[in-house]
Amino acid sequence: MKVQIPKQLLALATQRVQGAIIDRSLAQIGLNAHPGVLQVAATDRVLAVYSSLECEVHTPGLVFVPARLFSDVVKELPDGLVKLELMGSYLIITAGTGDEFVMKLPVIDELSWQQAPQLTSINTAELPAAKVAYMIEQVQFCVLPESPRNYGTVGFLHRPNKGSCRLVGTDGFRLSYCEIDASLPDSFLSNGVCLSKRTMAELQRMCHEGFGKIRLAISDDETTLLAEVPGYQIFVRLSAVKYPNYMGVLPERNLVSVVVSRNHFQSVTKRVLLAADKSRALQLCFSDSSLTLNSKTMGSSEGRETVPLVDYHGPRFDIAVNGKFLTDIFATTESKDLTLHFNQESNEDPIVIVPCQEPLECRSKHVLVPIKQND
Repeated sequence: MKVQIPKQLLALATQRVQGAIIDRSLAQIGLNAHPGVLQVAATDRVLAVYSSLECEVHTPGLVFVPARLFSDVVKELPDGLVKLELMGSYLIITAGTGDEFVMKLPVIDELSWQQAPQLTSINTAELPAAKVAYMIEQVQFCVLPESPRNYGTVGFLHRPNKGSCRLVGTDGFRLSYCEIDASLPDSFLSNGVCLSKRTMAELQRMCHEGFGKIRLAISDDETTLLAEVPGYQIFVRLSAVKYPNYMGVLPERNLVSVVVSRNHFQSVTKRVLLAADKSRALQLCFSDSSLTLNSKTMGSSEGRETVPLVDYHGPRFDIAVNGKFLTDIFATTESKDLTLHFNQESNEDPIVIVPCQEPLECRSKHVLVPIKQND
């Protein structure tokens, strides 16, 4: 194999495949050169990433190199053209205006190239990449790498109606979902699929590459998801978790609504939580034209601050929530204002937070289950 490729393209391809490298010290990256094209790939038991780049290929060939060492070398290469050449048991990397830099990497033998799976399913759709990225951003903080509830480790991508798709995540104490309008084929997401936090991170990485559309396809047996843009493919083995009926968590009664400034509310919450203990309990006390936030520890520390509410004139209502979960919502949304919905007749019903300003044809909602506080 003998290839010449611009450093920025090689760095892009190497960065793309990092998501499929769990143990960087043991994993490998495959380089497969065809006439005019270099394929860079990495795979594990759950994820496979393929990146194809147009470049000058003098001699086709296939090599596997240690993932960690190759990635670190590519990151530090000088700008300009990079030459990759297989010589015996080594891959020679040459770079610099006068080929000043030379690195010799050992080749990993006895490995075979896994061709990218071919999905022939009609269960496929093209979605706006920016909307998919926004949808993941609004939900992924609710999905945990590990959780006592198996559904807490995945997000559920499905279609609540014909003209939209929705991603939802919950760990049992909070729930967030985001819905985007999209023209979808009748077969797409007919049963919904569960996506791990790792999968969502890889999809978000792909969406941020600047392409207008991202194509998603699901295999006929619903075990594999393909996400692709030109020259870049991600194959994911889908989770078999059965997602619960999350709609039962959403309050159905008539709720009182108040609007707060996100920036102000965020600053007040951070200050008051400085006095909170490990439970991060934050009490919200609604009264005529004001909202008071309280936190305290088992000792003597206590924080309190009041913010004005121009659109609440009801009776006093107290509810306690996890303040950390509240700040997660602040960090996720970019909306200038937030609407808080609550049932003023019960402090055991969830509080619902909805951004007032969102991208066109995007709608998100965040639900916090209240916590009980000892007086």
